[in-house]
Amino acid sequence: MKTNLLISIVLLTLFSYRTNAQSTTINSEIKPKKSETMQQIFIDKFIVPEKSKQEFLERVRINRNFIKHLNGFVNDNAYERIDENGNLIYITIAVWENETVLKNAKEAVQTYYKKEGFNISEMFERLHITMERNVYKESEKL
Repeated sequence: MKTNLLISIVLLTLFSYRTNAQSTTINSEIKPKKSETMQQIFIDKFIVPEKSKQEFLERVRINRNFIKHLNGFVNDNAYERIDENGNLIYITIAVWENETVLKNAKEAVQTYYKKEGFNISEMFERLHITMERNVYKESEKL
């Protein structure tokens, strides 16, 4: 009886060790989601009435200077043109290392706005600015 109990304990120990070893191997093979490793491209398109251009561009300057110092920031660019109605069409493109740092950057910007008492929605409403915002990923190479 003692022998059977001892054999059972040894077998359970061996089985447990083998299962843990297999689990470790499987876990080490799990790859992060693509969004955790793939650059995130944050693109904003603004339509700014001519009379609101100066205040808008000053705010853009402040924001771009702020985000450049955040963890995970890769680079940014801005493009502009004037449409047939005299509105400024302004596009900003900010590249972030991955989805996680982009999420953290968004939170940092909101915290910054709160700290300085800035309300972007109020500004856009007051200046009649419209915005389209999306996050993109680089397309596959053809």
